[in-house]
Amino acid sequence: MLRKAIIQRRALPAIILLLLVSCGYKAGSLLPGHIKKIYIPTFENETTRYGVEQDLTALVTEAFTNDNRLSVVSEGEADAMLRGVIVGYQKGALTFDRAQTVDEFKIEITVSVEFEDLREGKILWKESEFRAWESYTAGEDEGGEEEALQSAIETLASDMVSRTLEGW
Repeated sequence: MLRKAIIQRRALPAIILLLLVSCGYKAGSLLPGHIKKIYIPTFENETTRYGVEQDLTALVTEAFTNDNRLSVVSEGEADAMLRGVIVGYQKGALTFDRAQTVDEFKIEITVSVEFEDLREGKILWKESEFRAWESYTAGEDEGGEEEALQSAIETLASDMVSRTLEGW
């Protein structure tokens, strides 16, 4: 009886470890196997914010390059294409102080994006209101707004890579 209890006590940690290891999450791609190369044309810009399309295109390209699961190539070499249109750029009040003066501003960017399998001619995902926003403190110089804009664009780029490769 005592021997059986000792064996059970020793086996329990091994069983728990086995269960934990076998139930682990595996990060992988949801892409079709033939997609290895992506083309990212310059995003279109339907807003009055000049140059935001260049910044977004550069950061999306950099995010895919850094991720290294898809090679960023020219259109003729690509298996898939990620294209988008910047459809919104808003700057608005986020919080107010006791005197009802703006304390923080919010920068929000909205992009219509689609990811197309060029070999199969199918849209793999499409989202008309892909959004990111960032805040900055009122009273900061122009640099506060620019930093918030860059942070929002970095979030968009990261989210586009995640949406393309992991499906979320």
